[in-house]
Amino acid sequence: MAEETPVLLSKRKNIQVLLDYCLENRIGFTVNPRAISNDDFEIEVHISGIKQAIALGMFVKENKFEVTGMGDLVKPKVVAKKVESKEVLLPNAITLDEPAALPSKEEGSMLSFDLNVNGN
Repeated sequence: MAEETPVLLSKRKNIQVLLDYCLENRIGFTVNPRAISNDDFEIEVHISGIKQAIALGMFVKENKFEVTGMGDLVKPKVVAKKVESKEVLLPNAITLDEPAALPSKEEGSMLSFDLNVNGN
């Protein structure tokens, strides 16, 4: 597996900020002018550890430098999850197909109260 180094694109007016950062943090770099324009430069940054990579990433994002040279950076697609309702029957669950009918007065109820009793 070949190591890939990040390449940052910068204009002449913004390059000093990036060079100062690399010098302060002891990060190796190579600067090459771009063939397209005399005002654009490619800075190849040689990262030696994960902490340097994270710090450089935060610096690049904060200062809005363009990153190239890392191969194809593909963001994963966010797929919405489909919610399917499934009926789960528990072992001792009671299922009712129809709602229970209330007892009518004709059938009689099990409890009856006589409120006209004087003994209370």
